Amino acid sequence: MSLGLGVDRGSPVPLYFQLAEQLRTAIEQGRLAPGMLLGNEIAFAARLGLSRPTVRQALRTLVDQGLLVRRKGVGTRVVPAAAGGAAPKPVLTSLH
Repeated sequence: MSLGLGVDRGSPVPLYFQLAEQLRTAIEQGRLAPGMLLGNEIAFAARLGLSRPTVRQALRTLVDQGLLVRRKGVGTRVVPAAAGGAAPKPVLTSLH
């Protein structure tokens, strides 16, 4: 899976948030298809040059927003397309 993900370590924006936003964009643009398995958290972190806790927090953010689903022993997947075309939960990204 080559998505061109990367973070700006000089940015004041937390690394987990940068990663979560890039993954959300990839899901919204269809580069991460419904049902796609993201793979092992440790390997994912290593590919991105990030710590496992940073990747875990980014993934948890998207799980909480209804874009990803986690299953122990299986991994993290993009939420499959919902029957009836139900949309994911809306996300508040700014208070301004």
